[in-house]
Amino acid sequence: MGENPPARPPRVLVPELAAHRGSSEEEEILLRKEERDHVRSRHLRDGDEVVALDGKGLRVLGRLTRNGTALTLLSFEESSSSSSRLPGEPANRVTVLLACAEPARVEWAIEKGTECGAAAFVLLDAERSQRAHVAALSKRIPRLIRIAEEATKQCDRTLVPFVEGPRSTEDFLRRLIGREAFVVLDPSGAAAERPGAHGDLVVAVGPEGGFAPAELSLFAEKSPVFLSLGPRVLRLETAVVVALARLVDPA
Repeated sequence: MGENPPARPPRVLVPELAAHRGSSEEEEILLRKEERDHVRSRHLRDGDEVVALDGKGLRVLGRLTRNGTALTLLSFEESSSSSSRLPGEPANRVTVLLACAEPARVEWAIEKGTECGAAAFVLLDAERSQRAHVAALSKRIPRLIRIAEEATKQCDRTLVPFVEGPRSTEDFLRRLIGREAFVVLDPSGAAAERPGAHGDLVVAVGPEGGFAPAELSLFAEKSPVFLSLGPRVLRLETAVVVALARLVDPA
């Protein structure tokens, strides 16, 4: 029988890693409260190795100290080559334009969407979004960011997706640079159709009932690909997962 592969070290998020590049092994970095709680929940001990992420591209092998409240750095694992993909990151950078919906469903979509490789989430104040949901989500951005951080660690990605919004349709479309391939999920789209370009993509996921005709007209001005995910009606969070599975890596 073959030997079991070694377990991957747990991940902790240390946003200030870049400031410690080149520091000596004796230098300690204090962990944020959330990370100390994470270490405690994993029953980790001093001397255990962890991978520290800054969420922006740096990965560092470290060792826990001070009863799991700090770490010392051992070696950086960053990859800065344009031809080398960062660990856990997909080929395409996909921003999810996510209509405001029931907060629990949006939280699930961000957690699983992060695991699937989304680069960013922009909450959309869509015409058919309920006002109460828009108001609730506008106050939950810090929580949604934390959900993305935790999912990044869990699935061993390197980059933490950013989360922002809610924004109006007009405001978001003004911010589109034009180099992104724009995909709108809509039952009228072609099931087999995919954007021809690779790189930066935006995928728009509508609320219950889908996007309103006026919103689809605004989208159409950006010449998007209208993509159907099949004959079944998917909830918002399921559509995020299915769409990302098609879009984050080339076929």
